Amino acid sequence: MKHVSINKPVFLSVALMFCSVLVYIGLYIGSRLNASFDSRDRYICTVTSASYNISGEMDLTVKLEGGALAHANFYCDHESFYPGDSLVIYGNLKKPSSAGNPGEFDYCKTLRKKGILYVVSCERYEFIDKAGFPLKITGSVQRFFYELRRQSFDAVTSFFDDTDKSLAAAVCLGDKSLISSDVKRDFKMSCCSHLLAVSGTHFAGFMSCIPMALNVFKVKRKNAFIVQVLFCLLIGCLTGWSDSVTRAAIMSICLFADREWLSALSLASVIMISADPFCPLSSGFQMSFCAVIAIKVYSGKISEFLIKLHLGEKTASVISVPIAAVLGMIPFWSDISMRPDVEHLFIQIAGSFIAGAACTFFIPCVLLCYLLPFWSRYLSVPLKLCLELLLRIVNIGSSLSEMGGSPVHLNSYLLLIFGLTVFLFMLPPSVLRRLFLKPAAFVLAVAVGVNAFTLIRKPTCQVVFADVGQGDCCLIITPDKTCLIDAGTYDEGSTTVSDLLDYYGIYRVDICVMSHWDVDHAGGIAALCDQGRTSTILTSYVPLPDAYDKDVQEFLLSTSLSGSDNSCFLSQLQGIYERDRVYLSESVYFDVLYPSSNLGGGNENSLVLKLRVLDSDETSILFTGDIGMSTEAEILEAGIDPDCDILKVAHHGSKYSSSMEFIEACSPDAAVISVGAHNFYGHPAPATLDRLNSYGCEVFRTDEEGAVVMEF
Repeated sequence: MKHVSINKPVFLSVALMFCSVLVYIGLYIGSRLNASFDSRDRYICTVTSASYNISGEMDLTVKLEGGALAHANFYCDHESFYPGDSLVIYGNLKKPSSAGNPGEFDYCKTLRKKGILYVVSCERYEFIDKAGFPLKITGSVQRFFYELRRQSFDAVTSFFDDTDKSLAAAVCLGDKSLISSDVKRDFKMSCCSHLLAVSGTHFAGFMSCIPMALNVFKVKRKNAFIVQVLFCLLIGCLTGWSDSVTRAAIMSICLFADREWLSALSLASVIMISADPFCPLSSGFQMSFCAVIAIKVYSGKISEFLIKLHLGEKTASVISVPIAAVLGMIPFWSDISMRPDVEHLFIQIAGSFIAGAACTFFIPCVLLCYLLPFWSRYLSVPLKLCLELLLRIVNIGSSLSEMGGSPVHLNSYLLLIFGLTVFLFMLPPSVLRRLFLKPAAFVLAVAVGVNAFTLIRKPTCQVVFADVGQGDCCLIITPDKTCLIDAGTYDEGSTTVSDLLDYYGIYRVDICVMSHWDVDHAGGIAALCDQGRTSTILTSYVPLPDAYDKDVQEFLLSTSLSGSDNSCFLSQLQGIYERDRVYLSESVYFDVLYPSSNLGGGNENSLVLKLRVLDSDETSILFTGDIGMSTEAEILEAGIDPDCDILKVAHHGSKYSSSMEFIEACSPDAAVISVGAHNFYGHPAPATLDRLNSYGCEVFRTDEEGAVVMEF
């Protein structure tokens, strides 16, 4: 098997070239990220880029008067925007939201990697001045290809159902605007999220028909090169010129011109960085280049190993490519929720081939549907079959993840060192390998030892006070069971809390505790019940059939349980009361302090629980739901001891809760307030914060710090 060799002069020239652009990148990025702007309701700006989605939405990047970039998204299917257009946008300008919980998508970080500091919600807009030549030509070309993309999509998918349409748009055109949250979750759980964006795999599928066509028509090499370039440009325009597509297009042209792969890769990077100095910061750019390098360096050795296992040479060469790509993605395993097991590896391999096949069929299907529109239902069958097979395979991968196979959450530095060591080990004999392999292996061994020590000393209990906006949610994880105390509103439960469970590899929560029936506490549990992710729901008030109090009726009306069959949710309810004890493991349990009977579903009837963690030094956390000062006084008068180390502050820090007498009786070292930023109620109240601060306990707030994670 022929090994990949790296020419030393080429390598040195590449290194010098990259060093020369670092200063340019640093200066450009620094100037963009230091820009600022004042928030108003009317903004004069200039369009720097515009992209159109098949759903009819438009994404604009605009430059504000102070030089800062902002992102605007709105529905405008018939209007054309060109780079250079001057606008007045009426709306609200704010900083994008950061990730509030472990594993949550960080919108702020993603936009900053593009140099965008703000998000503007557009209520209406007015044109000041239209772009001139040549920017108007560029915008017209972009709009033309958007219309071509949409017409091609409509021609092929006119007989598809909504799911197949959304998959066709994402897999073949790189447009995820039609993808539902359920489909996105299945792709994420099966480690195939990358298949929902056009990448090098998809590009190879598009290009696979070109060699056959050139051979059939016996096109000369010079003309063939022109065809290759034009087809690469067409694919790029149809799919939106993502980082991976741009890289693949430039490399494809260079390789067709008999250029060395490393030179082609270097040229691609220089062109992309020159066009957009921010692109090296994007994960798409980084993963694309790491995957290509890994395929070129690793695939030969992997093929040799597979051949020794008695696989055929062709089979080994085909399988080695996706395996090499997965190894190249080692530094990003935590980011992509990687599950490094054989089953998911085969899911990725199969999914990659099917996605490539779908792209192979797409353009021929478009051409045939245009030529024979009456037969489009039958001509698009190959594409439809590929998409349905892809979805079925992804569903299998998602089901496997739900049954086990926790995602990788190793230290990012450990993964980086591991990936670098694998790269050096796989390199052919060279100066680079000789100088750095042993030091890298030593650093990796030390890092593995440190992380192994951390894993061996697993926490007795992990408590996550999740950021669910103006609501309550706490996830408790022990070696034996998982417990969820409240889950925010219905929408937060179906998205934020569901994603949090996915991050920790939890499909079905063992025990859910519903402190009371307010929708900002119980709505999320109802959403998780609808998703089949709950089994037992403990609460202080189990209503009799058709005898719901006001709080329960309001709860049912504010969720999907009102007009649907709510028997599944109600059947999981189980009452718990004062003096009940629930074990999560041998050393972790919670006692119910209040109420003593089935009183009702309102704030003052909230469950008050004390979680006890019997570690080297017993730790206790008091959960207080939404009780007010009257219930606090009732608890103290009844002689119930609320003493705790950590207090989950009642009612989001309302001024009508957390009296000084109750805080002193609890004597907490720390307090956690679950509250939404800039909420309508003014929570947490300054008076409550003053009482907590005057007592001297440390205060953590989810609106300021995101999720509060504690390990014992």
